[in-house]
Order: sequence, then structure tokens, then C-alpha cells
Amino acid sequence: MARRLFHTLDGLRGLAAVAVVLVHMGKVSFPTIWYPAGGYLAVDLFFGLSGFVLAEAYAARLDAGLSLAAFMQKRIVRLWPLYALGLGLGAAAAALRIASHHAPPSALAPFLPALFYCPWFGSDGVLYPLNFPAWSLFYELIANIVMAAAWRRLDNRTLIGLVCLSALGLVVSARLLGSLNAGMIWSWAPAALARVGFSFFLGILLWRAGPRLLNVSVPPNVSAWVPMGLLALALAVDTHRIPRPLLDLSEVFFLLPAIIWLGASTRPTGASLMMFEALGGASYALYAVHAPILGLVAAFLNSGLHIPPNTASPWLCLAILAGLVLLAWSLNRLDVAFRARLDAPARWVTQRAARAQPADEAIRG
Repeated sequence: MARRLFHTLDGLRGLAAVAVVLVHMGKVSFPTIWYPAGGYLAVDLFFGLSGFVLAEAYAARLDAGLSLAAFMQKRIVRLWPLYALGLGLGAAAAALRIASHHAPPSALAPFLPALFYCPWFGSDGVLYPLNFPAWSLFYELIANIVMAAAWRRLDNRTLIGLVCLSALGLVVSARLLGSLNAGMIWSWAPAALARVGFSFFLGILLWRAGPRLLNVSVPPNVSAWVPMGLLALALAVDTHRIPRPLLDLSEVFFLLPAIIWLGASTRPTGASLMMFEALGGASYALYAVHAPILGLVAAFLNSGLHIPPNTASPWLCLAILAGLVLLAWSLNRLDVAFRARLDAPARWVTQRAARAQPADEAIRG
């Protein structure tokens, strides 16, 4: 069966990645610029999209007996190159801080374990000090392992149970922390597990309900820009009339799943199709490398051009954002070619092992 293409979901993923960059620009690198108040909820959308898309891509293979090891090999080949690039850029930024006596040599200590996705257990509790957004990849890989290992036992009742249990965790986390902006440090691990558990497994449920949900009549004139606009509104809205915990929970429980459903039900055309494809292609690279690059750019502006980050103009920040998106789009094209080279030897080993197994059984027989 031909794999379905969900180009609107690509566009949503790209828009969410841009929102994350804006949050980190405004809260970390350039503190005077505007950023979407709920931009951190883009991560919950990522988790939901991942559950939906991975179920679409791997359900038939998992049903046919794809092993956990083979599944995780494919996931690691997909994620590791750009993840490693982001980590390397973070290490370069740390090395510059060490050389200028703004950081101790131990700042590079997390590099080696992080190369193997292993988080750091430092005194500040940050899982990935050299590239802090990588925390979400760590928790997504945990969800991926659960999905592949338990696939044949993940019936709808089990999935609903996981989603409901995670929803309870989200309610508690939002009440205790004041929002769902949590996951980067170890003390937020329960909230991070609740976030990935709810959205990822709900994404699988949405995919399973697809034949019924996608047949719910969406008027044919509904544009693919409708879910894009709803997502932009969801991430940007900031009102004192609704407490932030309640607003976050409402969006994660209801609005973001509805946006995923709408995204799966609509199709962009013409120039919109090309834009959505480009945004989707750039999204993971943008997420993987933006934080260390923003740190390096801010340091260069401050030290090299004597432009303090808190005085950077909105136009300069917009140019930096555009440059990051263009770079990410280019990196994605390189990543696709690189992963094809990585995947070929792995397929050769797998096929060779498969051919050798009948011969071994014949010899034993």
C-alpha cells in the first residue's frame, strides 16, 4: 500500500519549529524581542505529530514482526546526524567560552556521553547542557522504544489508559509548575514524561481513528492554512483572563489534537504545497541546531560587532531567523543524502544476516 503524504502536517511541524526558535531568541539570546508566549507547547505538537507519523510509517512493519532493534536503528539513523551536528556546535561554543575564561574546562564534559544520547547528571540538572533543546529527543526516544517494544499489546484500550494516566500527570504538573513549560532539567522529568506520554500515544490513537476521523466531513474549501492559523494563534495567545495552567491544558487536551486532525484532513496546493514541504524539511534541522548557533551569533554580535544582545533590532533578529531557516533547509538536504549512505551499510548487514540464517538452520538440520 502506498504511503500517504500529509503535507499540512509538514507545514505545522515547520511552523512549530520556528515558534521554538522565537522563544529561545526572546528568552535566551535577544531578550528584547517578541516571542510567542505559548511557544513551548510546540514540543507537545511535535510529540503528537511523531506518534501519528510513526504509526503511519511503521505500523505495517511492526505488525509483520519488525524487531525493536531494527526499529531503533532506523530511528537513530534518522535523528543522529543532525543531533550530532547540533551537539558539535554546542561543544564549539563551550570551547570558545573556555578559551575566553567564561567557563571552566568541565563545560565540555557532557560531550562524550551526549554523543550516544546519554543525558548529563550535572549539578544544574540540565539533561543536555551543550544543546539544551535535545531533552525532547531523549523523551521521544523513550516513547519510541515503548511503541516498538509493546506494539502488539498497544491496543486502543491500552493506549487510552496511557493517555488518561499521562493527562493526570499533566494536570498535576501544570498545577505545581504554573505551566507545561517543563522538561529540560531532571526535576521536571515527571512533567516531561506526562507531556510525551499524552501527546505521542494520542497521536497513535488519532492515526488509528484516521479512517473514521478523516471521513468526518471537512468542507472541501477549507484551506490547509486554517490549521496553520490555529496553531499560530494557539502558540501566541497570552491572556490574563485565563490562568496559564488552564490555558496550556486546554490547548494540549483539545486544540492541538484538533489541529493535527485538521492537518491530516486538508491538502495544500500550488505555492502553499511547496512552502509546506520546505517548512517540513527544515523543521528538524532547525530544532536540532538553532540553540548553539543563536549562542554563537549573540556572542559574535556582542564581542565582534559590539552590539549587545539586548539592543539588537527586530529587523536584525528577523534576518537571523530567516538565515536559520534557510540554513536548516540546506542542512536537511545534506542530511537526506548522508543518511542514505548510513542506511545502505546497515541494510547490507541486515540482508546478509537474513540470508545466512536459513543456511545455518540447514547445517544444524
